[in-house]
Amino acid sequence: MSGSEAAARGAHGEISAVRDQALWRRILAVGAVLTLSLLGASLLATTAGAFWLGDLAVHFPVQYASLALIAFVLFAIARSPGWAALALSLAAFNAMNAAPVLAARPPAAAPTARSPGDPVRVRVASVNVLYTSGQFQRVADFIHREKPDAVVLVEMDDSWRRGLAAVEREFPHRYQTRGRGGRGVTLWSRLPMQDVGMLPIEARQEPGIEATLTASGRSLRLFGVHTSWPVVPRSAGRRNQQLTLLARHAHRVTTMPLLIVGDLNVSPFSPWFARLLAEGGLRTATEGFGWQPTWPVFMPPAGIQIDHALVNPAVTVRGFRRGPFIGSDHWPIVVDLVL
Repeated sequence: MSGSEAAARGAHGEISAVRDQALWRRILAVGAVLTLSLLGASLLATTAGAFWLGDLAVHFPVQYASLALIAFVLFAIARSPGWAALALSLAAFNAMNAAPVLAARPPAAAPTARSPGDPVRVRVASVNVLYTSGQFQRVADFIHREKPDAVVLVEMDDSWRRGLAAVEREFPHRYQTRGRGGRGVTLWSRLPMQDVGMLPIEARQEPGIEATLTASGRSLRLFGVHTSWPVVPRSAGRRNQQLTLLARHAHRVTTMPLLIVGDLNVSPFSPWFARLLAEGGLRTATEGFGWQPTWPVFMPPAGIQIDHALVNPAVTVRGFRRGPFIGSDHWPIVVDLVL
């Protein structure tokens, strides 16, 4: 090999090394921006109980922890120990925040006065149809497949009422509300209903429903709810007020099993959700059934659970699961109960 060839190869190697270094600098810069963004979001989330932006940030500890681990790996490969330590600390911090929800186990079945071997099973579904969707057949197919004893549908407007008219006739007991823009909450039941009316939680855009369902001589109090979307301070305040009133109303149900279902527009990581459970004497039906995000369908990596089934101690939960894609931006949910 001539001297000129060796020089050319050496120059090529130097150029490649410079390019590799430039690539790693760009990777590290991206990692640093990501880590600092995660730090800001994690700190913001700690203000969730007092600040509406904090409450928007608090719902994503699973995503924060995952992204921080990716940043840690990048920094570890690049031998940047300071940044790696910060990224790992953020991953651990958010993992600890997420752990109580992800690792929750169902409580022992509450003792009841019913005869042994004589359970009363009830299945309830909750569907946010997305009023702009128009996927009537998908929702109808879901209801036919699951065969719920009762179903709560939110964002129901006149087009959806017409589109699901055939399904509605399969449920002999029905009640619906109308709020601003004609949208409301609908309850269909195969079980007899009593004491049916509008749930007094100031949800004027989509008023909620309360009713007592009777199954084999036993009663279940049911609330169907769609709270305000907390994307701006005013609507966040309305949602928080609705959750507070919902907790107070739930706390008054002391003589029978209670189920609350619907789109609450809050995740289990929010202090407002924890307050709802504590003040309402409730627990979430998802305990022991894994992390099942219900929104947004169009961006699964950002998924959080905002569609819920909540119960009081008189209810035993036998199953909670997310349904299939129905054309909405939400997945539906199905909960199986024993009274």
